[in-house]
Amino acid sequence: MTQDPTLAAPAVESSSVPTPRPRTRRTILTTLAVLLAVAVGGGGFWGWGAAAQDRYETATSALTAQVGEETDARNASDARSRNLVRLAERIRAVAATPAFAADALPEADALREILAELEPVIEASGTAEAIRPPANDEPVSDNDHSLPWQAMAEAERIEGLTGQSQSAEDRLRASAQAATTGRDDLDAAEAAYFTAAATRAEQTIVDNRLSNRSVQVPLIRLIEYARDPAMSSARDAVFLTSMTDAEAQVRSSEAIHQAEAHDPAWAVRREIEAYARSLSNGIALEFIWAPEVSGLGADWLSGTAETYDSDGGWSIISLNYTIENVWYEGSDAHAVVAHEVGHTQVYRENCWPLFSGSAFSQDQEAWATAWSISQGFDEPGSGIEAYGRPTNEQIAVAGTCR
Repeated sequence: MTQDPTLAAPAVESSSVPTPRPRTRRTILTTLAVLLAVAVGGGGFWGWGAAAQDRYETATSALTAQVGEETDARNASDARSRNLVRLAERIRAVAATPAFAADALPEADALREILAELEPVIEASGTAEAIRPPANDEPVSDNDHSLPWQAMAEAERIEGLTGQSQSAEDRLRASAQAATTGRDDLDAAEAAYFTAAATRAEQTIVDNRLSNRSVQVPLIRLIEYARDPAMSSARDAVFLTSMTDAEAQVRSSEAIHQAEAHDPAWAVRREIEAYARSLSNGIALEFIWAPEVSGLGADWLSGTAETYDSDGGWSIISLNYTIENVWYEGSDAHAVVAHEVGHTQVYRENCWPLFSGSAFSQDQEAWATAWSISQGFDEPGSGIEAYGRPTNEQIAVAGTCR
């Protein structure tokens, strides 16, 4: 019997698992590759960011340190420049005086030359570098630099500022060194000039021995200042002019004494002054003659002594005209002169202990009277009439002052 073709054959179920399609496998692999790439890329991005941030922080730290170095260099340059400019201004004022312009000392020429040579350095110091490189302005930007490329860009900018600051520091240190060297050279030339001027002034005193000590002493003080390094800042135009004027006064005093020494009208006074100096044991004496001394004039013998213990000891003795008029009429006038010279002896090394000791206790008039008597003038003019007669012990003590 044949089967009815319209009847379908019974379905048979299979127990096996279907095989994945190839397209599904490729998707998985692609996904894994993408994930790996993202992981690798993320790691690289993180590393780039870390490196960028590290560079940024290093650059910032280096800039901070460099700005400190630049600030130190600027402060040093400013200070040394000010020192040079102040010294140059003082010496320029000295150089502008008529006294310096006429000075033929070799040291004056040397000072002129070094001042001229240093003018460019002085000018540069006077207008010290005013630029403030960006390193001193806004070293760190407020811009966002959280992303690697932002951090890298900021680091590069800061590194550029550090380089600018280093260049500025180099310029400032070179400027400071130039100012220091210039000041040292100028200072040495200035000291050499005033030392030479002091030596010349000393020779002026030596060459004018008849000049009054009262005009020599101010010059002596100026000579000391001219040689004293501690007084260098006071050696300005006024100082040099004062020194030149003091020398002129010494020469003028010498000229007056020279003229009087050869004038017969002053012969008696010169003799009296020479006599006083013969008693003075080297104390420098100068004399003032007047119609009245201490209010005493005609018919009175009167004198005074102003005694100074500086510069080897010196004194100004004032005598009235009566002493000159009666000089040859007995010894009273001689006794008055000896009394005044006695005042001048108290600061001598071997006489001060006698004057300040128990015998006199620094009694000026008792001392001068006793000293005059010890010279052989036991008479009224020695001071006896005005102050009384000292004791014999006092006369003996004063007599040892020789």
